[in-house]
Amino acid sequence: MKKTYIIYSIIIFIILAVPGLLVLVLPQREYSAIENRYLDKLPKINTSEIISGEFQEKVSDAFNDQFFIRDFMAGLSTSFKKSLGFKDIGGVYLAKDQYYIEKIEDSNISKDQLVQNLKYLSYFIEKQQADVYTMFVPSPGTILNNKLPAFAPFYNADTIYNTASTILGTDYITDLRKALSPGSNENGDFYFKTDHHWTLPGAYAAYQEYCTTTGLTAQPYNSFNPVKASSSFYGTLYSKAPVFTAKPDNIYAIQTSLAENAEVVYDGKKQTGIYNKEYLDQKDKYAYFFGGNYGRVDITTGSNADQKLLVLKDSFANSFVPFLLNDYSHITMIDARYYNSPLLDTALSENYNHILVLYEASNFANDKNLYKLIK
Repeated sequence: MKKTYIIYSIIIFIILAVPGLLVLVLPQREYSAIENRYLDKLPKINTSEIISGEFQEKVSDAFNDQFFIRDFMAGLSTSFKKSLGFKDIGGVYLAKDQYYIEKIEDSNISKDQLVQNLKYLSYFIEKQQADVYTMFVPSPGTILNNKLPAFAPFYNADTIYNTASTILGTDYITDLRKALSPGSNENGDFYFKTDHHWTLPGAYAAYQEYCTTTGLTAQPYNSFNPVKASSSFYGTLYSKAPVFTAKPDNIYAIQTSLAENAEVVYDGKKQTGIYNKEYLDQKDKYAYFFGGNYGRVDITTGSNADQKLLVLKDSFANSFVPFLLNDYSHITMIDARYYNSPLLDTALSENYNHILVLYEASNFANDKNLYKLIK
């Protein structure tokens, strides 16, 4: 009996000690692809931090992050919960047909912030001489509600659209819910399965609606020569609840001479072409479109069109704007989260013909940076 106890104790010691020792001897990892974030590393010894207790906290965080099979354990944990029938893991619904859908409830939408943001936008519109258009992109859970788990709560999008119509007026709003409904799907799924963004066909459906609203002529989908840029995209929602059986998404992008040769300036940094191919080898493959999010992106398209467009946006615009390269000689994209110049002055002083406000609906409702619209 004593021998059995000793063997058992040794096994338990190995199970507990070896992972900790490996953290000390293995190279420190910088980044977790599954979690899509940078990891804490073991800190250098600091006397003042030891006294304050901060050093011990950093060590604990580092051991948690540097655990040598952390990514595997994260996937194992989610897969186990799924096998037990869990449908809501890490703020993500594991929906039908292998869709990951972000859990957004009515309580997650700030009605006061929504009203305030719409008032900011209303003031902004009143000051413009350019034509202003607004498109609130419906959340995937709004369109794909039939794929949500039974009785899964999800916010009522009507609240956002109805409030916007009351404050802005219906003339300024292009409602994309019908255009993105599954019945109108001809070119492929409108939303990624592992990410919260829309796909290229989803962005194209919005482009068609934009053309109808503005009087532009929408070109056929295939005329943009859509090609597969990646077949191994695991998006941000997968990172929150990785399941071993999940299949990666495909990323498609248009391939035209304007897309390849446009002159692009990202917060002052110049490059040729609207795509950033290096991101196809990284976790955040959606950043292939314009390299992710910047305060200001200016695109000299090379088109013979004589109009300028200003897009006030979130990241949904990054895969949408390529469809408009032929319709404008210059396109400026501004993300209020990262733009610190007077936004109203920018819009008034640079002689834009059209201004498009393009946000995912819940993002617009909760954005705390839209006060910049009145500065």
